[in-house]
Amino acid sequence: MSKDSIFIEKSNKMQAHLNSFIADGSDHELFIASYLHGHFDVAVANVEKLIERGEASPISTLQATLDAQLQEAFDNNELSTEDAGQVTALFNSLFIL
Repeated sequence: MSKDSIFIEKSNKMQAHLNSFIADGSDHELFIASYLHGHFDVAVANVEKLIERGEASPISTLQATLDAQLQEAFDNNELSTEDAGQVTALFNSLFIL
């Protein structure tokens, strides 16, 4: 299996996990998942561009890109400390799916 197909499979699995909160999560869980999902979509698009140019180790690049985006958002106080902690926990769970 190529790096591209592994990345697509893994990112689709992550996206499905985030989408699962639509039907199964509380309102707050949906908020946390939706917040992360927005950052996730941007990170995936950026990593896909790098893959096309042969510049990325896809999953580790996705993790680093998403981590950097979230850290910047947290530094800008976009979320409360509690919500940021919950987003971080969900983020970490995506990479052990």
